[in-house]
Amino acid sequence: MSSGTGSGRTGRMGRTDFVALARELAPGFAERAAAHDADASFPHENLAELVSSGYTAMTVPEEYGGAGASLAELCAAQRVLAAACASTAFSVNMHVHGLAMIANLGGESTRRACRQVAEGAVIAGGFSEPGVGGNWWHPTTKAEPVDGGWVLNGRKGFFTGFPGATHLFLSAAATDDRGLPQPMAFLIPKPAPEDGLRVTAEWDAAGMRATGSHSLAIENLFVDEKWSIGERGSLPLLFMNGVHWAWCSFASCFVGIARGALEHVVATQRKRVISVIGKPNAHLPGIQFRVAEMATRLATAEAYLEAAIHAEHDTPDPLGHYIDMSLMKFTVTRLAHEVVTLAMQVQGGSSLASADPLQRMYRDVVAGLLVPPATDVVLEWAGKQALDVPLFAEPRWAG
Repeated sequence: MSSGTGSGRTGRMGRTDFVALARELAPGFAERAAAHDADASFPHENLAELVSSGYTAMTVPEEYGGAGASLAELCAAQRVLAAACASTAFSVNMHVHGLAMIANLGGESTRRACRQVAEGAVIAGGFSEPGVGGNWWHPTTKAEPVDGGWVLNGRKGFFTGFPGATHLFLSAAATDDRGLPQPMAFLIPKPAPEDGLRVTAEWDAAGMRATGSHSLAIENLFVDEKWSIGERGSLPLLFMNGVHWAWCSFASCFVGIARGALEHVVATQRKRVISVIGKPNAHLPGIQFRVAEMATRLATAEAYLEAAIHAEHDTPDPLGHYIDMSLMKFTVTRLAHEVVTLAMQVQGGSSLASADPLQRMYRDVVAGLLVPPATDVVLEWAGKQALDVPLFAEPRWAG
């Protein structure tokens, strides 16, 4: 499979170069980013370009007629988009990584999902729920079996990309004969409100304002059996086996923001002249030191991310794989936040002005610290893994 030439939309064998495509689309996204951020409006025109260009079909495997983009290519393309418009990159990430996780399963549900995406379907993901604390393995949304399918009832928070979605990738839990939960996943055509899906709160937040991450109520929603993904109880394994598609691509979005912040600061400080020395600010040692810190932390984040992208993902230890990828995401997003924080210090008070894209980057990069699983959970898991302490002992502090 060709990785492309990097200088155009097609590679050596005629295959789309998705990194080059991202570079082609990025200027238009950047031009519209401020308006969408100000209005908290969903970037429908950006999404339309991503669909029509084939970007949203990049993770359709070759065996299903798609491009079969690698994880490395996906992450590189997402970094480019995020530097231009983080909300757009974050929203489409739900689609591209969600499809990759579904494709990892194979079977009829994969064939159906890939065919729909190839025809223009867009997926939004909804696993966050009130009271779950970011532990997506244990959904509180109930799935009751009925003739021909399931009836779902529950609440979803932060359903990113909902306004532009044609299909919803969501979780629920059935109950087995012992009364124990069986977490499940579904990929369903987006229902109408009268069919049992209601927006309870439209997204209005400080950062990632154009992601349309609405909160939803699921009320007696009938889901045909054919829309189920995998077997009953298989949701945790779906997450663990496919987590590299999720956490690496999410981390890439925040690394992209950090890269955009560094490039913006460098360009600004090379032009901005300080009158007392009659030279650009770039000649001030303090500016040089902070820019060096930014570059170093960004390089560290990129190196960790690249190592995770190219790690062995076909592992006999899915839980260990999940923990390793989660620790990487936590570390990389924290470093990205530090880079943008330093950028604000370099830029000074002008970085708070609405005309400076840095203030939007700062508000957007904070979201990386908040994407589940929570920091304390990740560090607890990683610490227990390193110390060979059982992860799921109860109470949590027992060894």
